[in-house]
Amino acid sequence: MKIKDLPENTLERLIFYLKILENLEDKGIGSLSSEELAELAGVTSAQLRKDLNFLGSLGTKGVGYNVKTLKFNLKKFLGLSQEWNLILGGISPLGIFLLENKELQKEGFYFMAAFDIREEHIGRIYNGISVYNLEQVSYVFKAIKVDIGVITAEENAEVYIKTFLDHGLKAILNLTKIPFFSRNDSVRIENLSFSLGLTKLSYFLSR
Repeated sequence: MKIKDLPENTLERLIFYLKILENLEDKGIGSLSSEELAELAGVTSAQLRKDLNFLGSLGTKGVGYNVKTLKFNLKKFLGLSQEWNLILGGISPLGIFLLENKELQKEGFYFMAAFDIREEHIGRIYNGISVYNLEQVSYVFKAIKVDIGVITAEENAEVYIKTFLDHGLKAILNLTKIPFFSRNDSVRIENLSFSLGLTKLSYFLSR
């Protein structure tokens, strides 16, 4: 099964399992049962086993899961066993933070370039990453392989997204509060925002 065929909730749980396993490995824990992992993840053992079945047979009856092995297989399944090249659309405080955040590189995500249409930002360098005029996007796409576009600036966000998609980009992480969608099944736009998370919590607390 391709990861694109996974139910969205299953994909989110697999990512959550991976984060738990990374934390367990940091603590020196080598193995755990499906019941223990399920409890840490807040799901039932049956749900955990159903989710992990997408990866194949990984557990050992009576022994459980090897933390390192399961983490490796999850990373491979989720595409995290390779490196991904990122570009940023629009300079903003959040965008600058991401450009200078070396933790992303540990996860295999590397910003290669940033773009803006405002003259005061063009030519600046953050953590060795240059800010180009958006008109230079064709040059950058020819020079390097680009996998994911990241949008953090609400101003002109639609312009950056359209330009990136017009140049063949298939994956965009939109971190603004303005959602964008694509009718092209081969394109994925992931809309995430701080305000969205807070609104969900607001709804939860108000019930």
